[in-house]
Amino acid sequence: MTVPKCRTMKYSKFSYQILFLQMAHFNFSKHILNRLDATKFHASKSQRQLINRFNRFLEGTYVPSDANDTDSNKDKSKSRKRTENTFDLIEAIHEAEGRIDLKHKFKITIELSSFTQEKYQLYCKYQTIIHNDTELSEESFRRFLVNSPLKHEPQVTPNTPGYGSFHQCYYLDDKLIAVAVLDILPKCASSVYFFYDPDFSYLQLGKYSALREISMTLDLHIAGLKDLHWYYMGYYIHNCQKMSYKGQYKPSDLLDPETYEWHPFENCTRLLNQYKYVSFANPPSDVQSANHETSGQCAENIDLSSPGMLDPNKVTDDAIKDMLVYIGGAVKRFNSVPYLNQFGEKSLLKEYYAAVGPELAKKMVLIMY
Repeated sequence: MTVPKCRTMKYSKFSYQILFLQMAHFNFSKHILNRLDATKFHASKSQRQLINRFNRFLEGTYVPSDANDTDSNKDKSKSRKRTENTFDLIEAIHEAEGRIDLKHKFKITIELSSFTQEKYQLYCKYQTIIHNDTELSEESFRRFLVNSPLKHEPQVTPNTPGYGSFHQCYYLDDKLIAVAVLDILPKCASSVYFFYDPDFSYLQLGKYSALREISMTLDLHIAGLKDLHWYYMGYYIHNCQKMSYKGQYKPSDLLDPETYEWHPFENCTRLLNQYKYVSFANPPSDVQSANHETSGQCAENIDLSSPGMLDPNKVTDDAIKDMLVYIGGAVKRFNSVPYLNQFGEKSLLKEYYAAVGPELAKKMVLIMY
């Protein structure tokens, strides 16, 4: 399973990356991991129409400003007509790539996550217009969508990019119009973030990108990565209207916040309609539901800012000496890197130990760079 969250913190000379899985029971926005088996994906009528409409736009037979243009105008299109029984996702997705007979030139590239001014400016435009975001420094962009704890593993299978963190870039007439930030791992492709030029909102690029990433997952699976067939769609938040579209990609699953088992999306949403917090494997009975709601309301009033955190001042030097740190391209024990003490890293390591606790501190690796 891909790591769902990475936070980078910088102190003095070094930066740190802490990887963590959210505690759903204490997180009342209810972030739930969402995945789909790409080999079993079945495109709906509206999804088929979206892809065909995108291809028609590239051909020049779909004009977004034409209010009379509907999906029934398929007779204008040079694209091969498809029915539900003949539709092939991979074929439809790649149909318009690299063709010279189209009105618009469309190209997709996939590259290791990296910073460019072109990507950064597109990100700023998207965040400002779509999310009304104002904190848009280059550093925050790098931290959010460029820096990654995943180390790239070069390809060993032909026609695959290897494993690691990537940017899938969309170019229309040689202009960057969208970037999908992806993690590609041995068993899954994970969608981290997607941003696009709002001038092309009429193409519904957010929904289109999910279909393209499902197709990419299938491409990698067919190319020889047989274990890679899961597509992770990030978090699903039941009470967030903007995320309701994720249920349209079928069949998909949600992760039980207590048992860490996967359950069908439709079954989970029925339970989420009834309960503020619920284990899909062990839903409360009707008799328990009242107590459940009451306990949930009480829990909201609890201060969870630092649950169970130790006092860093009581953490001894002996407790942290064998903690593992990743530095200089290798995993080492803290006491084997003497110069770390010269930069005051000991006190910071004690804070980290106090935050995660002794058990996790022995198992986790703190990335320093």
